[in-house]
This record gives sequence, C-alpha cells and structure tokens, in this order.
Amino acid sequence: MGRVRSKSRAGWPANLYPNRDGFKYRHPLTGKEIWLGKNRAAAFETARQANEQLVGKASLLDKVIAGGHTLRDAIAVFRADDLPHRGWAPKTATWYEIFLKRVEADLGDRDLDQLSVKDCAEYIRGVTESARSRQTYRLVLGWILACAVQEGWIDSNPAEATRKFANQRKRERLTLDVYRKVHAKAPFWLQNAMELSLLTLLRREDVAGLRFADVHDGALWVVPQKTEGSSAVRLKIKVGADLAALIARCRDDVVSPYLVHRLPEKQRPQGMKAAARVHHTQLLPEQITRAFSDARDAAEIAGDNPPTFHEIRSLGGALLREQGWTLQQVQALMGHASESMTTVYLEGHEVPWSDVETGLSLSR
Repeated sequence: MGRVRSKSRAGWPANLYPNRDGFKYRHPLTGKEIWLGKNRAAAFETARQANEQLVGKASLLDKVIAGGHTLRDAIAVFRADDLPHRGWAPKTATWYEIFLKRVEADLGDRDLDQLSVKDCAEYIRGVTESARSRQTYRLVLGWILACAVQEGWIDSNPAEATRKFANQRKRERLTLDVYRKVHAKAPFWLQNAMELSLLTLLRREDVAGLRFADVHDGALWVVPQKTEGSSAVRLKIKVGADLAALIARCRDDVVSPYLVHRLPEKQRPQGMKAAARVHHTQLLPEQITRAFSDARDAAEIAGDNPPTFHEIRSLGGALLREQGWTLQQVQALMGHASESMTTVYLEGHEVPWSDVETGLSLSR
C-alpha cells in the first residue's frame, strides 16, 4: 500500500505533488519530476492520463496477478521447506548461511522469469575470484532455483547450466617426518590431540570433544559432529594397545572429563567466556588449530601452504593403507559416505604396492 496522503491532498491523483505555486508530476518508473504549470484543473487531468498509461506497468498488483515471483520468494521457500531437512552440522549451516544472505542481498529482487543462464554465470564469476567460493555460489543458487522450478514459477534451472568450477587442493600434505618434527615442538596436550587424530582419523572437532566417558566396553564410541543428524555414521573404534596407552597418558594431574584438556592460562569473567565451552579445562577446535600452527612454526616448517592439523587424518589413512588396510576399511574409520571422498584424502601420499598374481599361462 502507498503511504497515507495528507488531508490537504485528499482526492489528488497519484504521483502529483505541489511545487511552489504550481504542480509537478513524478514519473512512477523513472522518478523524474515534470513541471505541469499552475493550472490546477489541467495538472489534475494530465496526471490522471499519465497514471492510466504508466501506473499499470509499475503496479505490484499486476505483477501478482501475472504470477511473477522474485528470487527472494524462492529463497523463502528454500529456507522453509528444504533447509530444515538437510541436517547440516552447525558449522556447515553457518558456512552456507553466509552465501544465502549474500545471494539474497545481491539478487533477491530479481524477477525469476527474467533470470537467465547468462545472468547466473556473470554473477557467479563476478562475486568472487575464488574457484571454491564460485562453486559454492553456483551450488546455493542451484538449490534456490530448484525450489522455484518445483513451485512451478519457472520451467528450468538456469544455474545448473553454468560452468562448474574445480577447486584444486593447495595445502601441502603432511608427511610422517614433518609430523614428528611438529610433535616434538608441541605441548603435551597437543601431542595427545595429534596422536588421537593419527590413530583414530578423527577430525579436529571430534578430537576436542572426546570424553573419558566415551571409552567403555573395549571401544571408543564417537558420533562425528560433521555427520550428526545428516547420516547414520556412528563409530565404535576398537581400543587396541596403542590407543589404550594413549588414553592412559591423557589422564594426567588435571581433573577433566575431556581426553584433550588443559588448565586455562588466565581466568576470564563469566560474561567473557566462550559460549561453546562447558568446562574450564575444555579446548576449543580453533585453539588446537592455533597451537598446531605455533608448533609448526617452531619446527621451522616452511612453505606457501603448510599442512594444518586436519592433514593428520590424511596421513593416518595413508599409513593404514601402507599397513595393508583396504580402501573400504579406511573409509569406514574416516566415516566417509563414499570411497571417492576417502580417495581424495589419500591423494598426495605414496600409493602402497599391491600383491597380485596373474592367472595366465603361456605354455602350449
């Protein structure tokens, strides 16, 4: 609805305004103002005729009657119908929410029936220089427009016809030699975290969340945070001799429910404590990352893209393959849904030799 007119202008045609001692007309499409002179009757009649020609084109009512929808409408459907069922972990949800908000801010008012493949392609390429981010924008835009197709607002999804952007891994793989050098410079609690990740192939977030209560009945029971709520991955990791010894080393003089723990370096007021921290000895994932980076620097590990804590999973999987584990066994421990994802993690490490026999005979 338009704003309420003042009583002094009751009965005036739309878009007609007083201008000093005369009248002016504001074009409803361009906003350009046109002087109509001082004659009231002529100005009123001219404004009415102009509105008959122009207002209908800009009317929101006409747009609704015609069934027009914007990208913002499709985003609303995606948020209401699709998003609650995706089962994303909090970190994943936060990641995609950044892209959703940016797409809504940039393209929210665009008419769906006017959005072409060219428009989508130009937006994806222009919004960022990062191949990874471009691919994420393409993915998010595709999800949104798929909702529009399913609602019958458009006939095809223009985002699906755009170019896929390949993101090549730039981070260097962690070798066993580098692992040992970083481990030697790490504080005791970080050494425990590194060894837990190497033995169990658990992610940083899962290592940080391990509790002594998770160890029972001869196994370490873990629900990976990344897959919680989105898949049926539940890990029951057998506690062998090496893992049992490591768990025992985690029980030090500090009383804590967490395997990886430390006393805080300084006490903070209650209002300044991290919301995610539930115990004063608990280590947050980002603290593990920073400490690993510090230990890596202390070990003088150089490079444009030096390995991070996350690369320990990859190293551990490669070492298991060298010890004879099958790809499927490593996949199960990593909690991956597909062998292809496990293969990505193992890329960059030396592939073990396989013992094979040939069944052919050349004897005649």
